[in-house]
Amino acid sequence: MQITTRAAKTGTLALVVIGLAAGVVHGLPEPADVTIEPTVERDPGAWSMPLDAYAVPAGAKTSYAEDLVVEPCLREVGIDDPPPWATAAGLQADDDASDTAARANPSPALATTRPLTAALAETRGYHGPSTDGANREGMRAWAFDPDRNAAFAALSPSQQAAVDRCWHDARKALGSGESGAEQTASDLAQRLTHLAAVDARSDESVVRAAAKWRTCMRPAGVTDLPDAPEGMPTTSMRVLGHDGSAVVVLQEEISKREVAVAERDVACQESSGYRAALYDAEWQRLLHVTASDAAALRRGSTRQPQLDARLDATIARLAPAAPDGVA
Repeated sequence: MQITTRAAKTGTLALVVIGLAAGVVHGLPEPADVTIEPTVERDPGAWSMPLDAYAVPAGAKTSYAEDLVVEPCLREVGIDDPPPWATAAGLQADDDASDTAARANPSPALATTRPLTAALAETRGYHGPSTDGANREGMRAWAFDPDRNAAFAALSPSQQAAVDRCWHDARKALGSGESGAEQTASDLAQRLTHLAAVDARSDESVVRAAAKWRTCMRPAGVTDLPDAPEGMPTTSMRVLGHDGSAVVVLQEEISKREVAVAERDVACQESSGYRAALYDAEWQRLLHVTASDAAALRRGSTRQPQLDARLDATIARLAPAAPDGVA
C-alpha cells in the first residue's frame, strides 16, 4: 500500500489514498508511482522516515527564537520588553502535544508517529514529555501585556517601518520565515508519514508480529490487553484518557507499575519482531508518492533539520535561565 495526499493542514486540498500491490489499483485518481529519494538515513533507533527533512521546526520554537533575536533591535526603536524564559525542549513538547491526530489534525507532528523507546519507558512510562519548559503562563502574560501592546500601537510610521526591518533582519539571521511552499511540503510530509504509520500496522508481517507481542505481554497482567502496541496504554491502566479531541493525563504521578508495563511493552515489541517489521513497512510506504505530491515536495526544503538545530542553539544562548529542574 502506497499512501499519498494532496491535503495540507489548512484542508484546502483533497486527501487521496492510493493502493499499490503488484501494480496500480485501477480507477483511483492518481497512482503513487513516483520514487522519492529519502531525505534522511534509515535509523530504526531514531525512527527516521524518508520525508522527515521536509518538516519545518515547531512553530512555538521558531517564534520564540525570533523574539529573542529581534529584542535588541526593538529596544533601539523604543520597545524594551524582552521575552520571558522558556526552553527549546519545553516548546517542542508543547507544540507536539497540540499537534496530534487525536485533535483531528490531518498532519500531526512527526514525534506523534514514533513508537515508545526503552529509554522513555524507563523515565516516564507512557506519559508524554514535560511541557513545563514552554512557560505557557509567562509567555501568555508577556504577549498580552497591555503596556507592551500599547507601545506597539503608539509607534509612528517611521518607527513601525523600523520595527518591520527588525523582524526582517531577525528572520534573515535565523533563516526562518518559511515560504508557503515550504509549509505546504512540511504539512504534506507529516500527513504522508502519519498515513504510512497507520497503514503499516495492517501489513501482514506487522500483524503476525503483533500476535507474538500480545503473547509476550500476557504476564504483564493488563486485563484489557489490546491486539497490538498502538492500543497501549489501555483504559484499565488509568494513565491517559480523552476529553473530546484532547488527550487527558489521568494521573500525574508515573507509577512503578506503569513503568514496568511500558518497559515490558518495548521489550516485547523488540523480541517479537514487531518494531522491525513496523519500521520496514512504514519506510517502504513512503518511497513512492503521486506526481502531484512529488512536485509539492520538490518545492519545499530539506534543510529544515539545520534550521531546527539553529533554533535550539539560539534559544540555549539567548533565553533567560529557566527555573531549577525545568528542562
